[in-house]
Amino acid sequence: MTAVRLSKDVASYIRRESEYLRKLNPAAARKFVLAIKNAKRTLSEFPQSGNRMHGGLQITGSLTLVVGDYLLDYLYEGDTVDVILIRHGRMLVPTPDLDVDSDL
Repeated sequence: MTAVRLSKDVASYIRRESEYLRKLNPAAARKFVLAIKNAKRTLSEFPQSGNRMHGGLQITGSLTLVVGDYLLDYLYEGDTVDVILIRHGRMLVPTPDLDVDSDL
């Protein structure tokens, strides 16, 4: 079994999203939390189960696991999976701020 670690931002997002869903639809909140637990179990047992197609991160070696409507971006480095970003599939991928003029 591979250790699965969530970044502070990912853990915070999961708490906020589950609270938001709980207010609107408690069943949806339970489904979301269960999906995240199952995703962690999957990554623990099959750490390379993600793909590179859905990933939008510009980080070499990052993988993306599709979990229902959500995407988990992570790095796998032999004995640990580090989940570094979670987002809803409809969200834009965060990109670094670039000063275009300085490149011209």
